[in-house]
Amino acid sequence: MKFALAVSLLASSLLINVNAARWKPQPGLTWDYLIGGNKNDIENSDRDVVTIDLEYAEEMVPILHNKGQKVICYFAGGTTENNRPDKKDYEKSGLIIGGDDGWGNQILNIKNKKKLQPLIRKRFQRAYNYGCDAVEVDTLDVHNYLPKKFFKEDALIFAKWVAETGHEENISVGLKNLPFFAQKLQPYFDFAIVENCADKNECRNFIDFTRNKKAVLSIHYRNFGWRLSSDKLKKLLSQKNIGFTCILGDLSLHNHSINYNCNTGAIIEGRSKSKRSFDSYSESEIEESSDNEEYCEE
Repeated sequence: MKFALAVSLLASSLLINVNAARWKPQPGLTWDYLIGGNKNDIENSDRDVVTIDLEYAEEMVPILHNKGQKVICYFAGGTTENNRPDKKDYEKSGLIIGGDDGWGNQILNIKNKKKLQPLIRKRFQRAYNYGCDAVEVDTLDVHNYLPKKFFKEDALIFAKWVAETGHEENISVGLKNLPFFAQKLQPYFDFAIVENCADKNECRNFIDFTRNKKAVLSIHYRNFGWRLSSDKLKKLLSQKNIGFTCILGDLSLHNHSINYNCNTGAIIEGRSKSKRSFDSYSESEIEESSDNEEYCEE
């Protein structure tokens, strides 16, 4: 009986240690979104966190780690990807149901967890083995591409098991968009990546992340006219006092991101020592900034 108890306690201790080892990004970081960047651009990044494509991870993660940076590795969950070595596995799976995400990738049947989960799990395993600190899984929102095939609730279910699968492989997972479900999904994810949230007044949908000391990495694309001036800046400052990391970038994501202070629009250079950390935001500031705000639907 004592032996069984000892084994049980040891197993619990090991589980706790494994979970504790998973990186959980907190607000206050600077960020470089370089999914389309080349190796030289990635190596020259001077931000706290760098997001890169999974296919660059094996070579680039050690370089960035040696500089004290964290790495988020990117792949898509709800679509095919032509640049992946497992492309044929997806084609043979019978999961492709057509459509297009605007980047030449086809939509997958996210409701077939039995077939899709093993494929996504292998990508999480690759990311973990390459040393990625976290993963961004894109196109969770396939209902936006094929609304006749999928409901929003399908995306909710999909997002939950994607996060759970990543955690089973001991790697952090970021919620990509899905503003309508951000509150419900916050407990499942370690941080969030948000695109153009000021466009539809959706930024504060993600406030539960920063309330729980989870980073929200918010990008607005200059291709859509976002600038740190005039009326565009006024809309961008809807992100103020909620602890986001705010950047401007281009859709190609080839070039280094422009980090700026979410409260003022002032440009931030380098590491987070030059910006206001999350710890300097009081709970009352975050609560006050969200008073009378409604959560917006996609």
